[in-house]
Amino acid sequence: MSLTRRLLSALLLTLLCSQALAALEASIDRTRLVEGETLELTLESSSANRFSRLDLDALEEHFLIQGTRQLSLVTQLDGRSQPVTRWVITLIPKRTGFVVIPPIRLNDQQSEPISLHVISLDEAANDNSIQLAPVFIDSEVDNPSPYVQAQTLLTLRIYHSVPLFDDANLTELVINDAKVERLGPPRNYERVINGVRHGVREERYAIFAQVSGNLEIPSQLFSATTMPQRDQSSAIARNGRLVQLRSPSINLDVQPIPAAYPSNAPWIPARQLRVEQNWQPDPTLDLLTGESLTRSMRIQAEGLPAALLPDLAVINNNRIKGVRQYADQPKLDNIIHEDGLRSLRQDSAALLVQEAGRFELPAQNLFWWNTVEDSLQVIELPAVTLTVINSDSFVSSQAPLQSGTDPDLVDTTLLWPWQLASALLSLALLASLYGLYRTRQNLLRLLKPDQDEEIFDTSVVQGNPLGDLQSACRSNQPAEARKALELWARQQDPEGLIGLAQRHIEIADALEGLNTCLFGQNEYPWRGKPLWRAVRMVIQSQKQVATSDSPVNEGLYPEV
Repeated sequence: MSLTRRLLSALLLTLLCSQALAALEASIDRTRLVEGETLELTLESSSANRFSRLDLDALEEHFLIQGTRQLSLVTQLDGRSQPVTRWVITLIPKRTGFVVIPPIRLNDQQSEPISLHVISLDEAANDNSIQLAPVFIDSEVDNPSPYVQAQTLLTLRIYHSVPLFDDANLTELVINDAKVERLGPPRNYERVINGVRHGVREERYAIFAQVSGNLEIPSQLFSATTMPQRDQSSAIARNGRLVQLRSPSINLDVQPIPAAYPSNAPWIPARQLRVEQNWQPDPTLDLLTGESLTRSMRIQAEGLPAALLPDLAVINNNRIKGVRQYADQPKLDNIIHEDGLRSLRQDSAALLVQEAGRFELPAQNLFWWNTVEDSLQVIELPAVTLTVINSDSFVSSQAPLQSGTDPDLVDTTLLWPWQLASALLSLALLASLYGLYRTRQNLLRLLKPDQDEEIFDTSVVQGNPLGDLQSACRSNQPAEARKALELWARQQDPEGLIGLAQRHIEIADALEGLNTCLFGQNEYPWRGKPLWRAVRMVIQSQKQVATSDSPVNEGLYPEV
């Protein structure tokens, strides 16, 4: 009997040990964290394989699943190798307070529940005993209950007490039923929290809800890689790791258009609104029939897109009898400012009066809602009266002012300054055209070969440097002319071409043009006549020196 009991006890113990080995074990990297931070849930099983699949549906109620990694490992247990399958799941809690990680099922196995404490950002900022994460994220809005189409500023701040690589990335903010305007590039600065210096990356957005009611600003995913840090307690450098954070989502209670706002007026919610009006010419002066009047309007708003600003340049829907209005295309501009979006609209319209009389342009009221003071505002544009006289009666009324003159003389007196100015401009134009013609003729004359002047001599003996130089100049061959010139210069001066150019300025000028053609970028072809003419002048000067020193007559060219 006792033997039977011992066998049953041994069998029961074996079953319990096998179940313990086959259990799904769960653990987390920390039990206390700040909202927006990630934590890692690790699950291990010795009976699973790489084809096993976890049932993670129970996590979706209180957590966002960022990623899952599956590893196949071998562990040592009581001196025996045991295969283990490990899952590492990255989670973000959806709410603050005490949150329970529910049991996770794997086939017939189930993990134990785990409790953790999620601390809000306000609690973390006010409690010095709380150790903040190396990287965390925060977001806020300036007004949780904005009016429809009014501006809401969203500020997103990413804090990091460890350096980050340049691969930091933030997902694009997209909101259904709202227009989103990013307010410039991110700002980077530093802030000390609980005695620890943090780098801060700040992103700002202007959000314009298009419908009233509840509007959710979804969370944004921030990912970056931390730089490797060296542990102060050892010489081992800790490797950098990928960090992924999600900003908390925010719900806006969008208010409809207030009942106190006029129903027939365009809805303009803005922080500030300014209107400037300009007339050209002055509408208080008398106008002539057919004369146009231009009205320019400039509207500047704070916290409102330019597309929502109304057109005020066209008066009374273009229905004033006797006045035609022609509006130009508006100029719309949105400027990113520190306080959000600043919009600008510029309109202009030409008013043409074709009949004589008095025309009353009615006053205009521009209603808008001040979102700072939460009150209705109105900008009044006063009425304008136009006095228009007939252009024919204007001319006849001016004639009696000049006694003894007729209307034709009055017209001549008014026109002679313009006639004189036109005549002077015509003369100046003719003089310019004539100067251009002379310049063109001179240029053509310089480029045209000299047909009426033959400076080349047939008496020069060919086969020597001087003869080769003349042939090269005659056929306009700069390279051959340069070689022959150097040979001839050595015969004339011990220093060669350099000494000859120093003593004779005409050779230096001709040599400069030859070198420009050979070694420069000359757009005109080289002509050899200027070089040969300079050589002749040198030979002529040598002849005059020889004649003054000796009475013996020599030929035009020395023997070479």
